[in-house]
Amino acid sequence: MKSLSLKLGAALVLVAVIAVAIMAGLTNQYTKSEFQTYVSTNPSFSEAIGNTLAVYYLQNNNSWEDVGEIMTSFLAFTGDRLILADSSGTIVADTGGELVGVKVSQTSLFGPYYVELYRPRTVIGQFYYIAGHTGGTGGMGSGMGSGMGSGPGSGSIGGGGTVVVSNAEEDFLTQTNRWLWISGGLAVAVAIVIAIVLASQISRPLRALNTGARELASGNLSHRVKVSSADETGRLAESFNEMAEALEKSESSRKRLLADVAHELRTPLTVINGTVDAMLDGVLPTDEHQLGTIKEESVLLTRLIADLRDLSLAEAGQLKLGKSTIHLGTLACRKLEQFRSLAEARGITLRCHDPGTLPAISGDWVRLEQVLSNLLSNALRHTPDSGTVEVHLGEGELNGQPAVSVSISDTGEGIAPEDLKHIFDRFYRVEDSRSRDDGGAGLGLAIVKQMVTAHDGRVSVQSTPGKGTTFTVTLPV
Repeated sequence: MKSLSLKLGAALVLVAVIAVAIMAGLTNQYTKSEFQTYVSTNPSFSEAIGNTLAVYYLQNNNSWEDVGEIMTSFLAFTGDRLILADSSGTIVADTGGELVGVKVSQTSLFGPYYVELYRPRTVIGQFYYIAGHTGGTGGMGSGMGSGMGSGPGSGSIGGGGTVVVSNAEEDFLTQTNRWLWISGGLAVAVAIVIAIVLASQISRPLRALNTGARELASGNLSHRVKVSSADETGRLAESFNEMAEALEKSESSRKRLLADVAHELRTPLTVINGTVDAMLDGVLPTDEHQLGTIKEESVLLTRLIADLRDLSLAEAGQLKLGKSTIHLGTLACRKLEQFRSLAEARGITLRCHDPGTLPAISGDWVRLEQVLSNLLSNALRHTPDSGTVEVHLGEGELNGQPAVSVSISDTGEGIAPEDLKHIFDRFYRVEDSRSRDDGGAGLGLAIVKQMVTAHDGRVSVQSTPGKGTTFTVTLPV
């Protein structure tokens, strides 16, 4: 059962059903027994049967014919038995269907009630009421006592045993109340057991979640809660584990970000400080070459700070875009031409495939130019001499809406599958040993993703190690 509400509902229904079943079963069993004793010793009950049979006899022209058809209506409970004999002692009706036509003297029946018509007594028949016994006649006796209208007395019940009944109504109520209390107590006991089991099933995962929350609060972000069910508490545990995993990744990313930022800032600052100190100490001359070195490092430092600022604004959703109507094919091919001289110097072939019929998009020209610049420079950096870099433009779909896509492919070394899922992370380099000059600061692709997301677009990557990589940017029309 996968729903906690269904579990609670089923448990409550189960408790109610068990309680009702126990109370009904026990109460019915003992009420039936006590009531049979009550009716068997109550003269008014036997008088009612005798009077009804006498009326039937008169209305049927002083005959017992077909009397068996109404006999079952006199029975108090299923399993009781009523036997009727005429004035000669021959049995004319038996609800058990066994003794019709047999003489009473040939059976073990005794202590009958007589059916009278007038007073002084005129006996027209005799009947025997057996409570709770339908099989055979061995040891059978009357459950009514002896003598019609004589009140409670002694008689055999169901097997010839004798019972003495005094104040039957009070005894009946006493026994009924007693078994009501017993059955109610058993029902309460069962309900308590079910409640304990149910409470344990509900509280156990909640206690585990509470422990997990305390572990996270204390800084143990690696703690996970065991998922043991598929209901709401199980899904809550799964969500908790997902949250803990996200927090752990976020904390790891934060620590790595701080370390990477410190490293990236320290490198140009070290060069600048070292060059200035050497110049002040007279180790290096104060000339244009040394000043140019300081200028290059300061430009690099400025660009790194600007990239970090753009990235943080984009992640916070606060990057301002100056949107206008843009033909992505024109922008992509123009940007590719800016890299042609660099590519020709290394023998790299550049191609741009633009059908020229693509619909326009709404975007920020400067930011999209930054995206394409990062992807093209990244492709050229990883493409060997005499390789190829191609740009393909085409139409597509994004979230069910028309879109335009631009793909930038290279014939470089490719990216390993385990690195693909981290390729857009900040400061991530496929090879940690790669220098900043070869691999950059590791912010370019992170900026690409955030810029494209800011345009409600999507960026994806496909790569085959040893054959090349393709980055695809898809933007809504």
